[in-house]
Amino acid sequence: MQNPTAAATLQENAKDVLAFGPFRLFTSERVLKKGDAIVKLGARAFDILAVLAENAGEIVGHKELLAKVWPGVFVEEVSLRVHIAALRKALDTGEAGSRYLTTVSGRGYCFVAPTSRIAADAPAAAERSFDAAYPLPPRPMRVVGRDETVREICRKVIAERFVAIVGPGGMGKTTVALSVAHDLLEEFRGAVCFVELAPLSDPGLLIGSVVSALGLPVQSEDLFPILIAHLRLKRMLLVLDNSEHLISAVAALTERLIGEAPALHILATSREPLRAKGENVHRLAPLESPPDDPNLTAQHMLGFSAVQLFVERMSTGGRRAELSDADAPIVAKICRRLGGIALAIELAAGRVEAFGIRETAARLDSQFTLRWPGRRSAPPRHQTLSATLDWSYTLLSDAERAVLQRLSAFVGNFSFDAAQTVAAGPDLSDEEVFNAIGGLLMKSLASAETSGPVARYRLLETTRTYAALKLNDAGEQNAVRRRHALYYRDLLQQTADSADSVADRPRATAADIDNVRAALHWALGAEGDLPLGVELAALSAPLWLGAARFVECRDWMAKAAASAKEGEATQQQLAIQMALASSVLFTAGISEEYGITWTKTLNMAVSLGDTAGQLTSYLALWGRAIRAPRYDDALDMAQKCAEVAKTVPDPGPTAMAEWLQGLTKHHLGRYAEARIHYQRAFDTDTEVSRLIQLRQIGYDRKVDMIAVMANLLWQQGFAEQARRWGDRAVAEARQLGFALPFCVAMTWDILNKYLSETDIDAVEHDVVELIEYARTHAVGSYLGYGLSMLGLCQARRGQYDDAAPLVAEGLRLLAETHYGVFHPMVRAHLCEAAIAVRRLADARTLMTLAESEDRNPEHWATPEILRVKGTLALALGNGVAAEEHFSSSLAMARRQGAVGWTLRAATSLGRFWAEQGRAKEALALLAPLYAQFTEGFETIDLHAASRLIGELQSLCG
Repeated sequence: MQNPTAAATLQENAKDVLAFGPFRLFTSERVLKKGDAIVKLGARAFDILAVLAENAGEIVGHKELLAKVWPGVFVEEVSLRVHIAALRKALDTGEAGSRYLTTVSGRGYCFVAPTSRIAADAPAAAERSFDAAYPLPPRPMRVVGRDETVREICRKVIAERFVAIVGPGGMGKTTVALSVAHDLLEEFRGAVCFVELAPLSDPGLLIGSVVSALGLPVQSEDLFPILIAHLRLKRMLLVLDNSEHLISAVAALTERLIGEAPALHILATSREPLRAKGENVHRLAPLESPPDDPNLTAQHMLGFSAVQLFVERMSTGGRRAELSDADAPIVAKICRRLGGIALAIELAAGRVEAFGIRETAARLDSQFTLRWPGRRSAPPRHQTLSATLDWSYTLLSDAERAVLQRLSAFVGNFSFDAAQTVAAGPDLSDEEVFNAIGGLLMKSLASAETSGPVARYRLLETTRTYAALKLNDAGEQNAVRRRHALYYRDLLQQTADSADSVADRPRATAADIDNVRAALHWALGAEGDLPLGVELAALSAPLWLGAARFVECRDWMAKAAASAKEGEATQQQLAIQMALASSVLFTAGISEEYGITWTKTLNMAVSLGDTAGQLTSYLALWGRAIRAPRYDDALDMAQKCAEVAKTVPDPGPTAMAEWLQGLTKHHLGRYAEARIHYQRAFDTDTEVSRLIQLRQIGYDRKVDMIAVMANLLWQQGFAEQARRWGDRAVAEARQLGFALPFCVAMTWDILNKYLSETDIDAVEHDVVELIEYARTHAVGSYLGYGLSMLGLCQARRGQYDDAAPLVAEGLRLLAETHYGVFHPMVRAHLCEAAIAVRRLADARTLMTLAESEDRNPEHWATPEILRVKGTLALALGNGVAAEEHFSSSLAMARRQGAVGWTLRAATSLGRFWAEQGRAKEALALLAPLYAQFTEGFETIDLHAASRLIGELQSLCG
C-alpha cells in the first residue's frame, strides 16, 4: 500500500505536469517539453501558455492575461499579440489539424486542445541515517544547481568504481565530492573515507595520509601492504580530494588500489585527469547562466543555477535576496562573464553589499576582481580567485606558463591555428606550443569546443585576466598583442582573397568577431599601430556587415576614416568609406547623413577611377530612392549604373545594373520589362561579382532577385511557381548567414503567402520568425514590416482592434528607417479590414493616409489601392464612385500585366454588378479571366472567384 504522505506528494507533483498532444508542461520547473526535447520559449510566452493551459477550454480575456503575465506593469497589447504568435509557432507540430491556441474576436484567447495531468517522477526515498565509519567533513549546507550532477556521479561511482571529478579551480569539485560522499553513506553502510590532499607537498606522504585517514597505525616505511590488507575485501568508498599537485603519485596509487582491492570504489577530484588505468573522468560543467536575452525576466533568470547561487550568496552578504527585472540582466551578465564558476560567483556576490550590483558588474574587468575576499574559513587556495589561480599556475611547466600568458590576448574563443601563431616565438617551437596547449586543456585552464567542423578554444574570463597580468609582468604585452593583430589581419586578408569557396585556407567567420574587435581596439589605441589598425578596419568590414553589427561597423570605420588626410583618396580609404556608408544605411536609415556619406563615396570612387566603387555607390543611392519610395529617381540612378557597367569587361556589374532596373520596373508595375531585365541578370551574373558585393555592403542581389521574382510570378498569375521561388529565396538566404538577405527573402515570401494562402496561421508562423530575427539583429525596417504583417494577419481573422495597433507600430518603425515601399498597400488592406467591421471613420482615415504617403502616380500596388478605394466608396453608399474605382483598378492591372490584381479587381467589380442586377455582364467579365489560370486554384482569390462564378451562373439560369 502506498505511503499516504508519499501519495500526497506525488499528487502535488502531478499538479505541475500538464500534458497535451506531444507536449508536457512543467510549470514549477518552467519547462515545456515535446517528447524528451525542451521547447525554447521566452519567459513571457511561457507564462502566457501556463495561464491558458491551466484554463483550457475557457476564454481568458486580454486584460486578465496581461494582469497575470505582467502584474503591476503597463504593457501594450501589441506585446501580448507578438508572444501569442510566438507560442503558435513553438506549438506547431506540423501535423494536420493540430491546433492549440485560438483567438476569440473581441474577447481574448482560448486553449482549445484537450489536456491531462500526469504524475511527475516519484520523489526519491528518504535517506537513511548512517554514521560515517571514518571522519567525514560535514555535508555542504546547500549545493546550488548540482543535484543532477551529484546523482549522476553517485551512479558512476557505484557502476564504474573509479571516478575522477575534473574541472578548473573554484568550480565546486570539493563541494560535489562531499555531497556524493554523504549521499553514498547508505550504499557503503558508512564506509566512506574522505582524504584532503591539498595540505600535502611531498608525494611521499600520500600513502601515509590515506593510512592515517583510515585509522590504521603507521608502523613501517612500506605502508602499501598495510593499506591493501585493510582494503582488499572491504567494500568502501575512498575520496581523494585535490589531487592535481600530486598527480603522478595519486595516479600510481589509485591504479594499484583498484587492481588489488576489488571491492574498493574511488572518487578523486583534480584540475586535470589522473590518466590512471580504470579512471572514468567526469568533467564538472559550469553552473548554467542565462543567455544574453534582454526580454528575460528576473523570475525566469532565477531558473538558472548560476543566478540562484549569486542571489543566495548576495543575501548572506547582507543584501535582501530579491532580484528585480531591472537588475536581472546585469546579474546574468556577471554570471556569464565569470563563466559559471561557483567560487567566482560567490566572491562577486559578496561584493554587492559594498558596491551594489551595477558597480560590481563594472569592476569585473578589473584585476581587483582576482583579489576579492571570500570566506575566512575557506582553504587558503579558495579565499581569492588569485589564490585559486596561483595554485594552478605553480603546477605548470615554464612552456605552459608562457603559452597561458600569451593566450590572454584572445577574447572569447579562438582556433588552434591562431593560438599557435600568437603563442609561438623564438623561445617556443610549434611543437612546444602544441604540447603546452594540450597541458592547459588537461589542467582545466583552457577549454575546447569540438562539436563544430573546427575545434575552438577558450580561457575562462577570470583565467584570462590573471594570465594578462602575468603577461604584463613579463613585459610581453605589446609584442603579443601585435602578433594577435597581425594574425587577424592576415586571416581577414585570406578571406578577402577567397571570393569563392575553393580556397583551402582558414577564413574569418562570425566566431572571430570578438578577437577582431580586440585587435582593432589595440591597434587603433594609444599604444597600438595606427596603419595596422586602418588596414584591419578596411578588411574587417564584411565581418561586421555579415553579422549585422551595423552600429559597431560604423564606429570602427569612422575611427579609421578619421585618420586619413583631408582630400587624400586611396583604395583602402575607399573600402572604409563604403563600409561606413553601408552601416549608416542600417543605423540612421535613408537619412541626410546617408546621402552625404554615399555621395562622398561616389566622388572618391570617381577620383580614383574605381568603377567598382562607382557601381556600389550608384547602387546605394539607388537604394535610397527605391526605399523612399521615389521610383522615377531610382530608375534614373539604375540607368546611370548601367552606363558605368558598360565600361567594365566583367559581366558582374552589368548583371547588377540589370537587377536594379528589373527591381525598379517591378515596383513601377512594368512586369514584362522587369522580367526581361531579371532574365538578363540571371544569365550574365557571376558568383565572384555577387559575393564581392555581399562582402562590401552585406546585401545579396541574387536572393533579392529570386524573392522579388516570386512576387512578379504571383502578379502574373503563377501562384504555385511564386511559392517555389519564395521557398528558394528563403533557403538560399539561410545558407548565406547574412542578416539582410534573409530579411528580404522573408519579406516578399510573407507578402506572397499573405496574398495567396487560406491558412492564416501558417502565414503568421513565418511572420513571427521574421519579427524575432529582425529584433535579434536590430534591423528596424524589417521588424516594422513584420509587425505590420502580423497586424494584417489579425485583420484577416476579423480582429480589427488587435490589428490596428500592430500595423500602426510597424509602420512607425518603417517610417523611422525611411522605408515606404509597403505603406500604401498595408494601409489599404487595413482599411478593407475596417470596412468589414463597419469602422468607416477609421477606413476613411486609413485611405487618406495611404494616398498621402504614396509618392508615385503609379506603382506595383496602385491597382489594389484603387480596388480598396472602390470598396470604401461602396460602403459609404457611393455606387458610382465605387464602379469608377473598380474599373480603374481593372484597367491599370491589365495594362501592367498584373493578373493577380486583375482577378481581384474583376471579382470586386463582378460582385458589384451582380448586386446591380447585371449578373450576365459580371459572368462575361469574370469567367474568361478565371479560365486563363493554369495553377493556384487553392489560393484565396481563385476560391473567391470560383464561388462568385457559381453564384452568377445560378443567377443567369
